Amino acid sequence: MDKISDLLYRISELISEIKYRIPSLFSEEDKSILILVFVMIIMLPAVLCVLHKKPLVRGTALIIFALYILGNLSFTILGREVINAQQLPAFGNYRNAFYLDYGLFDTLRMLPQGIRNTMDHIHIGSYTAAREVFLNILLYIPMGYLLPFVIKPMRYSVLACTAVGFLCSCATEYAQLRYSIGYFQIDDIINNTLGCMIGAILGCTLSRLWRTS
Repeated sequence: MDKISDLLYRISELISEIKYRIPSLFSEEDKSILILVFVMIIMLPAVLCVLHKKPLVRGTALIIFALYILGNLSFTILGREVINAQQLPAFGNYRNAFYLDYGLFDTLRMLPQGIRNTMDHIHIGSYTAAREVFLNILLYIPMGYLLPFVIKPMRYSVLACTAVGFLCSCATEYAQLRYSIGYFQIDDIINNTLGCMIGAILGCTLSRLWRTS
């Protein structure tokens, strides 16, 4: 118990330090999302190191997951003001966030020549749109990361974890549209699903390593 208390104290200190050092480019809400993602990702390995009994780890993972869900809902639904809901054009954020020197497929053909060479032909058009894409990906990384430790059948299934993220994102976007608390954006669903897939790859890998150690 003392180890857990000490761990939580150190994490709270780390949160304060991160919030102080995050650049002013991000708003307070953006900073909160970054902190939520960072803490969820570092907390689970810390718990695995402190607790060696699997039932305790699963119980702690459930608590962390519940905290994440509350944080996610506060950003996407609970903390939103009522507005005139509408569906925005698909891929609008991508078009605003980035522009390419060549077409999409021509740019993809450059990948065999090296990532650096390809990135030289991709530019940021709108930092606001790019930040929104980035944060929507980040927001769902903890979901995919934690699911393998919370639901047994998903321990080694990146696809199943990603599917859950996709469905949750669809439900969120529908709720925002239905209750006039946001915009229905296909871009957000794509970004959330991508974030969940990235988290699932990390989570399934960590779960496999921990269970074989």
